[in-house]
Amino acid sequence: MAETGQQTAIEVSPADIDGEHRLIAGAHRLAAARQAGLPTVRAVVFLGSKDEEDLREVDENLMRRELSELDRAVFMAQRAAIYERLYPQTKKGGDRRPEQNDKNVVLLPPQSSFTAETSQKLGFSERQVQRILKRGRIEADLRARLATSRWADHGATLDALVKLSPTDRRSVVIALTRDVNPAPSFGAARNEATGVKENVKSAAEQQMDRLIAVWGKANERGVRKQFLRWVLSDDAMRAEADAALSEYDDQGGEGRVLAAISGGRAA
Repeated sequence: MAETGQQTAIEVSPADIDGEHRLIAGAHRLAAARQAGLPTVRAVVFLGSKDEEDLREVDENLMRRELSELDRAVFMAQRAAIYERLYPQTKKGGDRRPEQNDKNVVLLPPQSSFTAETSQKLGFSERQVQRILKRGRIEADLRARLATSRWADHGATLDALVKLSPTDRRSVVIALTRDVNPAPSFGAARNEATGVKENVKSAAEQQMDRLIAVWGKANERGVRKQFLRWVLSDDAMRAEADAALSEYDDQGGEGRVLAAISGGRAA
């Protein structure tokens, strides 16, 4: 701005009794102008209702990229409330009677739904608008706890919190944001809140899972064959396999295949 000057005017409200204008849109431009040392700032006075001013201010905030997912949800909820005050006919369950039936009502063009209008104006998909709006339902005191945590920008966790009952949601948020030993994940916090004990696998079970995963990745027949030959070449390992497989001798096909591997024939 120091090099090119101010390209776009900021928007302000009409002057109050003290001659002061409230900023509606252009906070970044105003800050840049001050930093650049510009003596004056070009501004446009917006002539509209207080709700219309507030709607433009909220839209300015929603366009900021540095917003957390939680902040965006709060602003989206504010936008929905203002929009429904401005256009009550778009509110679900509102009065939708034909305007031409009332001689005292001025005919107005049909107004888009909040979701459709927000999608078109702010560049979100309608599905994104609905998802963000739902996140704004999280209670204000819980939002305050989440705002300073890493969960404020974790959309999946916010979505999951919305689906909980108010009681469980409160318990989960407290578990996630407490100062001492906070829950490491939403799942852990939910299990704690609902009294469900997490099924923690033993070290042996975890090792077995890793072995199975590696075997599954070794889809080359030659690799598996080399591994079986290596296992069966060790007398101690082969004896251990024979003992473990002996109980399957009378259990049909699987037992016979495993026994065949133990005998080296499948290798």
